[in-house]
Amino acid sequence: MAGVVLLAAVLLGAAPFVWVRGDAVIPGVSVQGIPAGGWSKTKLADFLKEQDQTVEKEKLELVRDSVHEEWSYKDLGVHYSENSVGEAMHIGREGSLLRQWKDRWQSLLFGRTAPMEAQWDDQALDRKIKGLQSTYGKPAQNALPTFHNDGSITFSHGRPYMKIGEEELRKTVTETLETGRGGQVEIPVAEEKKPNMSDQEAGEVNSILGKYTTHFGGDSNRSSNISLAAEKISGTYLKPGSEFSYNQTTGSRSAANGYKEAPVIINGKLEPGSGGGVCQVSSTLFNAVILAGLEVTQRTCHYSPVSYVPLGRDATVAEGVIDFRFRNHLKHGIYIYTEYAPGTVTVFILGNRDDKPSYVDISKTKEETLPFKTVSRVDPAQKEDKKTEEGHEGKNVTVKQSVKWADGRVYHDLFESDYEAVDTVITYKNKEDVPQD
Repeated sequence: MAGVVLLAAVLLGAAPFVWVRGDAVIPGVSVQGIPAGGWSKTKLADFLKEQDQTVEKEKLELVRDSVHEEWSYKDLGVHYSENSVGEAMHIGREGSLLRQWKDRWQSLLFGRTAPMEAQWDDQALDRKIKGLQSTYGKPAQNALPTFHNDGSITFSHGRPYMKIGEEELRKTVTETLETGRGGQVEIPVAEEKKPNMSDQEAGEVNSILGKYTTHFGGDSNRSSNISLAAEKISGTYLKPGSEFSYNQTTGSRSAANGYKEAPVIINGKLEPGSGGGVCQVSSTLFNAVILAGLEVTQRTCHYSPVSYVPLGRDATVAEGVIDFRFRNHLKHGIYIYTEYAPGTVTVFILGNRDDKPSYVDISKTKEETLPFKTVSRVDPAQKEDKKTEEGHEGKNVTVKQSVKWADGRVYHDLFESDYEAVDTVITYKNKEDVPQD
């Protein structure tokens, strides 16, 4: 009897070392939830490659309210460490014989999971984090419209400003990456400012209320200023009752803000000035605004007529001095959208179809001509014997805005423009050359 017990004890003690091949994973061990007992190193390596191919397809979702960003595990270089093969092979083969015996029996009876260590490219992760900070570190931006063939308009989601907690984000992301599986993490934000147009308000903007296009050419700096000013006003949302300021929206016409030197009209003459061309955008906006039936609260004509809009329908601006303003007196919010192309700029006033005018008339009710004179002067310092600066007539113009809506609303306004006459100036080098009356 004692011999039988002794034999049983010997077999029990030796069994874990008999049933396990030296080049295979011990029974009871699983990898990624799959039984791996008896697998060779080659089998483990092949399995590792399959898992790497699977993990490349995973994505990490970064969310906060309407913000949804996706990072590809392939782009992040996520893969499993080759040490994972060794980890599975080492189970039941480390420590003393007693330790190995115990580990092998526990694996057989209760199972044991071999760790699969996920790794990634830290530099790629840094670039993703920096890119996210850069994208949402800019001022909040309203959603952008899409125009459909049936005349309808839909909007994407806007972009909030977010000051992202870098270390907290990195910690949360790496905890998910370590699992080797995709997942979702909340973007940690220390400071946030949302767009001033909500998704609900964007859904109410579904029609073009007014639209106007002007044309230009020539000076490349002027074209650049037109493009910049158009970009700055585009995406502006005005709630009912809100007033728009062109100068506040476009900012200082300085080189620091991207504006360039280009011709501007000063006292009826073209002279170099910073931001030349921004008045063409304000005038284009003015025409879109009155066609949409909106209430203009501040508007000034140029010193002299301009060629890109009809007489009496321009709106000049001067930083800190002259502004163009209008108020949204409609029932719903409105959205300003611009399109720039070489040689043209278009301004759209978008809003709710219930606010689209059923009738609009913009017409001149008065046009008076103001005569100009010819003035003679003497300048001994000039090189020419005679120099002529051509003048032109002035104009006194009134434009009337008449708007009706299907629900019975009506709106009228008058815009007066006084364009100064510019005298023709003839300058002589010698006083005796001046004609006598």
